[in-house]
Amino acid sequence: MRIAPELVQHEKALDVPHSSGHVGRWTAALYRKWAYFVGRFAIPIIIVSNVLTLAGTYKILVTPQENDITGYTPYGARARDEWNVMTEFFSKGGNGITEFILILPKNGGNVLDEDVLLETLRVEEIIANNFTMLDRSSGKNESYMEFCYSFCQINEPFVDFAKSYISEKESIEKGLPRNDRIQLTYPISLLYGRNLNIQQHFFGVELYNNSSNGTSLILNSTDMSDVTNLKSAKMISLQFRAERKDSWTTQDVKNYETSITDFFEKNFSSPTIKVLTLSTTYVESEVVRAGMSLLPYLGIGFAIMAVVSTTTTFLSALYMQQVSIHKLSLALVACICPFMACGTGLGGLFFIGVRFGSVLAVTPFLVLSIGVDDAYLMIHAWQRVTQKRRRNPVKDDSATERLAEVLEDTGPAIMISALTNILADCVGTYTGSPEVTLLAYGNMACIFVDFIYQITFYSAVMIIAGTFEMRSEQESLNTKRISCGDEEDSIKSNSDKQKDDTFHDNVKSFFSNFLHKYVALVTNRLFGLICVLIWAIYIGFCVYFITLLEINLTPKKLFSTDSSLIEMDDLRVEYIVPHYTLASVFVGNPGNISDPKRLARLDSFVRDMESLPGAWGNQSTNYFIRDFKKFDKTMKEMENGEEETENNNSSLLNLDNIPDFIEWPEYSYWRGFLRFHKNISSGSIQVDRFFMTFAFRGEQLKEWPARNVMLKQWRSVIDKYNPDLNVSVYSDDGIYLDLIDNIPTDAWQAAAATLGCMALVCFVFMYDFFTVCVATGVIASIMTGILGILSMTGTDLDPIVMAALIISIGFSVDVPAHVSYHYHTAGQHLAPPINAERRLLHCLASVGFPAIQASISTSLCVLSLKFTDVYMSNVFAKTMIVCMILCVIHALLLVPCVFSLIEPIVAKFRRR
Repeated sequence: MRIAPELVQHEKALDVPHSSGHVGRWTAALYRKWAYFVGRFAIPIIIVSNVLTLAGTYKILVTPQENDITGYTPYGARARDEWNVMTEFFSKGGNGITEFILILPKNGGNVLDEDVLLETLRVEEIIANNFTMLDRSSGKNESYMEFCYSFCQINEPFVDFAKSYISEKESIEKGLPRNDRIQLTYPISLLYGRNLNIQQHFFGVELYNNSSNGTSLILNSTDMSDVTNLKSAKMISLQFRAERKDSWTTQDVKNYETSITDFFEKNFSSPTIKVLTLSTTYVESEVVRAGMSLLPYLGIGFAIMAVVSTTTTFLSALYMQQVSIHKLSLALVACICPFMACGTGLGGLFFIGVRFGSVLAVTPFLVLSIGVDDAYLMIHAWQRVTQKRRRNPVKDDSATERLAEVLEDTGPAIMISALTNILADCVGTYTGSPEVTLLAYGNMACIFVDFIYQITFYSAVMIIAGTFEMRSEQESLNTKRISCGDEEDSIKSNSDKQKDDTFHDNVKSFFSNFLHKYVALVTNRLFGLICVLIWAIYIGFCVYFITLLEINLTPKKLFSTDSSLIEMDDLRVEYIVPHYTLASVFVGNPGNISDPKRLARLDSFVRDMESLPGAWGNQSTNYFIRDFKKFDKTMKEMENGEEETENNNSSLLNLDNIPDFIEWPEYSYWRGFLRFHKNISSGSIQVDRFFMTFAFRGEQLKEWPARNVMLKQWRSVIDKYNPDLNVSVYSDDGIYLDLIDNIPTDAWQAAAATLGCMALVCFVFMYDFFTVCVATGVIASIMTGILGILSMTGTDLDPIVMAALIISIGFSVDVPAHVSYHYHTAGQHLAPPINAERRLLHCLASVGFPAIQASISTSLCVLSLKFTDVYMSNVFAKTMIVCMILCVIHALLLVPCVFSLIEPIVAKFRRR
């Protein structure tokens, strides 16, 4: 871009005190040597790059996606340990089967309608008997009722309730007397002397009003208030659990759970009910589906980027009078190169065993943003070098020589950009969560490969395209010389040339005058002070809104909006959580529970949990010892007689009765709650560990902060008894609730560490304290602005936002670092006198257009993600667009103003 005659580049540095330091000079010299290497082996470099890309891409295509359900829980979070305790208790050689079913009336009515109950019983029968697993040891396909052991009777309370309810209703309708031994009350029903807890099966419950001497409401013209206090319920829940058999594989379990989901989504039909399923396999598949849904938008983003890249590159070439068909190849390869880097980088990670998580689906969008920025810098630098060589021809000029000068000019800035982005992601591997770490590894690998491809593959393409351009220029020049022999043609040619030159000079003059006026404006002290004042107010507002950020990650943020899991989560929060929130407590060291003191300790713990705010109490607690005491007493009475038992010390539990206890139909429910073994030496039974559940309620539990308070109350009781009982409490929401306390700390530590790394890199390459201070301050300002604007637009702080923030921190370096670097090294290209205004003219002429070009193309590319219905992609799109806008404003407005304001102070300081 022609600015003014006095800004023509000089061959030698004329401002040594302001040079880029030893590292910068060494890097520039290394790039010159590298350009000759690329020029010698351009074709082999292109071939090798394509082979590596194809190999990596193939590995990506054949690698299955794996997602960790706790992947967004921060490292060190207590919930991770609690999750591990829970999974270890229930898994035997791997995770078994866990399937949750929600039944909803299609008309939104009452699940106590007979048709709904009958259909639900049919669903229970289908799952229990129609889906099979192959037992490889016996070669037999077994149904759930054949392979389950511990939790076979988990749905028995509902089945007994539903059948008894239908039977009693029919009796009342026929005028027959009701069975006095059946009381179908909520939460505990009584059937023939057996207590059945139906809380875990009925939700959205409405009870009869029995406060006015037995008067009751009428349901379906049948008075059921004498049989049950349940007036209505909105949904029914069923569970199917089974420990893993030795002959099962992980894929067997996934196939079994998937077959149930597929059946009820695609093949099951009912006029009265709607069936929703939930399993670990289904959650993983929905997360994968959400990630894969981004791929079509990747193609859209590439198309947008290609159009913008081609258009802006041709406009720039037209302005520089360097239009050729070869600019098309440079523009398109600028977009292709980042995709090649992603194919090679991600494929390389998968070759060494890194997990393919769905979060990596956003990596190509992010790497594309960085890659095209560097390519635009190289294209623009090539055009400046070509323009200079046209004015001042050089003997033995070649595409390699031109590339050497291009890399000398842009190479250090490209390296700064790559290093800062890699360091930002490196920080992300130590903070956040496994999914953030995975994304950081993916980005680091792809950005590193993109940097390599930029200085190898793209440079090779640039040499080949440049060679053809130079050949075309020479042929055109020879043609003009020959045509000069025809006087008439010569006159016409000169006339057309004069018209073109006049138009081009006018355009150049316009942009040159605009740039001069713009630089004069930003170097005006009053304007600069006003900009800094507005910037300070803006920072104040951002900081204020950052303090209002809420921490929140709901499971549904991981799925597409059309996923049935979102509906299930909404129903869970609306009807289940406020009325039946479960605390699962695992006792890892019960000790000798036949010892009265040890038993008293356990009973004390249970009472403390049942005394917490919102607890349902002992009616809803699943504590096997209470039933075992009754069973043990019965066994002693059967063996010794009632009188003798009373006279003996019957308070000591006989643990040898435990095997018989869990075999009795009445108590077989407890099989899944106990882990015990028979001591070989003594022959007695010893309880190794067990778990129990406590139920809690409260309308406030619909809100995450209230659930967080409740979890802390549970943990306070746990911590009191943990030293001797080794107890742990698990909550379904624990892996998300721990974000509330962990994420703020992780966020500021990650931001501080990233900023420090970037300041170090900038200082190493620029070796100028004031320039680095400005660049670092601007990056910190962009980070603050991103968070503040996200808060203003209603975005919560969660691991996904944190990942986007860490990555955007890396991007926020690109444009400000390029501007700062070119401002700092401008003295090497200018004749004295050198001042802030002339530095800015050179700097903005070098990187102004590429910065705007990259920002527009990147923003339009990631904008395609806003059209998806995936939370993760929308967060990254919003964050990246905000980042790009702030980068351009800071780099092209705030940085020039600050440099012009501090230049006199810096000059005085340096003279000292």
